[in-house]
Amino acid sequence: MKQVLIGMGSNIDAEMHLTKAAIAVRACFGEVVFSSVYQSPAIGMDGDDFLNACCLFDSDLTGEMLTSKLKMLEDAQGRDRSKGSWKPRTLDLDMLMYDGCVIDDELYRYAHACVPASEIVDIKMPDDCLGVVEKLELRL
Repeated sequence: MKQVLIGMGSNIDAEMHLTKAAIAVRACFGEVVFSSVYQSPAIGMDGDDFLNACCLFDSDLTGEMLTSKLKMLEDAQGRDRSKGSWKPRTLDLDMLMYDGCVIDDELYRYAHACVPASEIVDIKMPDDCLGVVEKLELRL
Protein backbone atom coordinates (compact mmCIF):
# COMPACT_ATOMS: atom_id res chain seq x y z
CA MET A 1 0.00 0.00 0.00
CA LYS A 2 1.20 3.47 -0.90
CA GLN A 3 0.29 6.66 0.97
CA VAL A 4 -1.34 9.23 -1.32
CA LEU A 5 -1.92 12.96 -0.77
CA ILE A 6 -4.57 14.58 -2.96
CA GLY A 7 -5.28 18.30 -3.35
CA MET A 8 -8.97 19.11 -3.80
CA GLY A 9 -10.50 22.32 -5.12
CA SER A 10 -13.67 23.83 -6.54
CA ASN A 11 -14.98 27.28 -7.38
CA ILE A 12 -18.36 26.37 -8.88
CA ASP A 13 -20.90 25.47 -6.17
CA ALA A 14 -17.74 24.71 -4.23
CA GLU A 15 -19.16 23.56 -0.90
CA MET A 16 -21.49 21.07 -2.60
CA HIS A 17 -18.80 19.73 -4.94
CA LEU A 18 -16.14 19.32 -2.23
CA THR A 19 -18.64 17.53 -0.01
CA LYS A 20 -19.62 15.19 -2.86
CA ALA A 21 -15.95 14.64 -3.65
CA ALA A 22 -15.23 13.66 -0.03
CA ILE A 23 -18.04 11.11 -0.16
CA ALA A 24 -16.75 9.71 -3.46
CA VAL A 25 -13.13 9.54 -2.26
CA ARG A 26 -14.21 7.66 0.87
CA ALA A 27 -16.28 5.26 -1.26
CA CYS A 28 -13.27 4.58 -3.52
CA PHE A 29 -10.44 4.44 -1.01
CA GLY A 30 -11.95 3.62 2.39
CA GLU A 31 -10.33 5.32 5.35
CA VAL A 32 -9.42 8.89 4.39
CA VAL A 33 -8.05 11.78 6.48
CA PHE A 34 -9.17 15.25 5.38
CA SER A 35 -7.63 18.62 6.16
CA SER A 36 -9.66 21.66 7.02
CA VAL A 37 -11.23 23.55 4.11
CA TYR A 38 -9.68 26.86 3.07
CA GLN A 39 -10.89 29.68 0.84
CA SER A 40 -8.52 31.33 -1.60
CA PRO A 41 -8.80 33.66 -4.59
CA ALA A 42 -8.81 32.17 -8.09
CA ILE A 43 -5.23 32.33 -9.42
CA GLY A 44 -4.62 32.78 -13.13
CA MET A 45 -8.30 32.98 -14.07
CA ASP A 46 -11.45 34.99 -13.58
CA GLY A 47 -13.93 33.32 -11.28
CA ASP A 48 -15.23 32.93 -7.78
CA ASP A 49 -12.90 32.11 -4.90
CA PHE A 50 -11.85 28.48 -4.55
CA LEU A 51 -12.51 26.19 -1.64
CA ASN A 52 -9.53 23.85 -1.17
CA ALA A 53 -8.62 20.93 1.04
CA CYS A 54 -6.30 17.94 1.00
CA CYS A 55 -6.91 14.31 1.78
CA LEU A 56 -4.62 11.43 2.66
CA PHE A 57 -5.24 7.71 2.16
CA ASP A 58 -3.49 4.42 1.39
CA SER A 59 -3.94 2.71 -1.96
CA ASP A 60 -2.52 -0.24 -3.84
CA LEU A 61 -3.17 1.48 -7.19
CA THR A 62 -0.27 2.71 -9.31
CA GLY A 63 0.17 6.45 -9.80
CA GLU A 64 -1.24 6.20 -13.33
CA MET A 65 -4.27 4.25 -12.14
CA LEU A 66 -4.89 6.80 -9.37
CA THR A 67 -4.68 9.69 -11.84
CA SER A 68 -7.26 7.99 -14.05
CA LYS A 69 -9.53 7.36 -11.06
CA LEU A 70 -9.27 11.01 -9.97
CA LYS A 71 -10.19 12.18 -13.49
CA MET A 72 -13.23 9.89 -13.41
CA LEU A 73 -14.31 11.43 -10.09
CA GLU A 74 -13.88 14.93 -11.55
CA ASP A 75 -15.89 13.99 -14.64
CA ALA A 76 -18.67 12.52 -12.49
CA GLN A 77 -19.11 16.00 -10.99
CA GLY A 78 -19.29 17.76 -14.34
CA ARG A 79 -15.68 18.84 -14.82
CA ASP A 80 -15.49 20.63 -18.18
CA ARG A 81 -12.12 20.25 -19.90
CA SER A 82 -13.23 21.68 -23.25
CA LYS A 83 -11.52 25.07 -22.92
CA GLY A 84 -8.29 24.24 -21.13
CA SER A 85 -7.45 24.04 -17.46
CA TRP A 86 -7.24 27.70 -16.43
CA LYS A 87 -10.95 28.30 -15.88
CA PRO A 88 -13.53 27.82 -13.13
CA ARG A 89 -14.23 24.19 -12.28
CA THR A 90 -16.67 22.03 -10.39
CA LEU A 91 -13.88 19.84 -9.06
CA ASP A 92 -10.11 19.57 -9.32
CA LEU A 93 -8.33 16.58 -7.79
CA ASP A 94 -4.53 16.59 -8.02
CA MET A 95 -2.18 13.93 -6.71
CA LEU A 96 0.45 15.90 -4.77
CA MET A 97 2.38 13.06 -3.10
CA TYR A 98 2.68 9.35 -3.79
CA ASP A 99 4.52 6.93 -1.53
CA GLY A 100 6.24 9.77 0.33
CA CYS A 101 7.47 11.54 -2.80
CA VAL A 102 6.25 14.94 -3.95
CA ILE A 103 5.05 14.49 -7.52
CA ASP A 104 3.46 17.91 -8.03
CA ASP A 105 5.49 20.95 -6.98
CA GLU A 106 2.20 22.85 -6.64
CA LEU A 107 2.42 21.51 -3.10
CA TYR A 108 5.13 24.07 -2.34
CA ARG A 109 4.15 26.81 -4.80
CA TYR A 110 0.61 27.66 -3.71
CA ALA A 111 -0.91 28.31 -0.31
CA HIS A 112 -4.14 26.57 -1.34
CA ALA A 113 -2.13 23.32 -1.50
CA CYS A 114 0.58 23.65 1.15
CA VAL A 115 -1.54 25.05 3.99
CA PRO A 116 -4.16 22.26 4.05
CA ALA A 117 -1.50 19.61 3.28
CA SER A 118 0.58 20.75 6.27
CA GLU A 119 -2.28 19.68 8.55
CA ILE A 120 -2.03 16.02 7.52
CA VAL A 121 1.54 15.41 6.28
CA ASP A 122 4.88 16.61 7.55
CA ILE A 123 5.98 19.30 5.11
CA LYS A 124 7.75 22.59 5.54
CA MET A 125 5.49 25.43 4.54
CA PRO A 126 6.98 28.38 2.67
CA ASP A 127 6.77 31.60 4.71
CA ASP A 128 4.76 33.37 1.99
CA CYS A 129 1.90 30.85 2.33
CA LEU A 130 0.76 32.15 5.69
CA GLY A 131 -2.16 34.57 5.62
CA VAL A 132 -2.95 33.93 1.95
CA VAL A 133 -5.83 31.51 2.56
CA GLU A 134 -8.69 31.65 5.04
CA LYS A 135 -9.71 28.62 7.09
CA LEU A 136 -13.45 27.87 6.96
CA GLU A 137 -15.76 26.01 9.34
CA LEU A 138 -16.71 23.45 6.66
CA ARG A 139 -15.42 19.95 7.46
CA LEU A 140 -15.31 17.07 4.98
